[in-house]
Amino acid sequence: MNFDKLTSEDIRKMVKGEHSSQNKIQVTVGDEYKPTITRNVGDKWTDEDGNEWEQKQGYAVKLGKEWQQELHNDLHSFPKCPKETCTCTLPKRNDTKMRAIHGMCFDCVIDMEHKLRITGKFKEYEKEKLKRNAMAWLDEAEKEKEILADTLSRLEFTNEFGDIEKWNTHVNKEELLDKISQQFEQFKKEFLEKMETRNENDA
Repeated sequence: MNFDKLTSEDIRKMVKGEHSSQNKIQVTVGDEYKPTITRNVGDKWTDEDGNEWEQKQGYAVKLGKEWQQELHNDLHSFPKCPKETCTCTLPKRNDTKMRAIHGMCFDCVIDMEHKLRITGKFKEYEKEKLKRNAMAWLDEAEKEKEILADTLSRLEFTNEFGDIEKWNTHVNKEELLDKISQQFEQFKKEFLEKMETRNENDA
């Protein structure tokens, strides 16, 4: 630049930074520079608002309060699944059903039963499973019997005069409840005997 030929207008523009000889570069910088962070599956962190996060495969999940997280982990846990091979991360209805029975997800139950077939132990396993199911059913039936007996013991009637009566005699009520109990015990005995006979025949 030839300073000898500068005019007063050139000087004024240079003071303002508007002269053609000047290179003015404007850079807009945000409030805070946030570098891109690469996270691995399983990484946990806390954001600026105090929220906790965990990196999953392809997405991040916001962690709740500690008790909520423990409940979530419990609902999605399968304690008897082999950790080295289990791939159940999003349990479905079949998984939940199998967890209540075996403590495993559906796929791990299938694998376990397949191994029992290979080793020749599946028939024994099946018998035991049928026995457990039968006993669970009997327990439920006994609870229903108790409910029925309790309901009958408090049963009331309205006679022709509009008065509320309970049982006509105390003996009739006791006899009926005793009969219900005896019949259930007889049914339970015969049921278990038939189941045992069937197991012996299948052996």
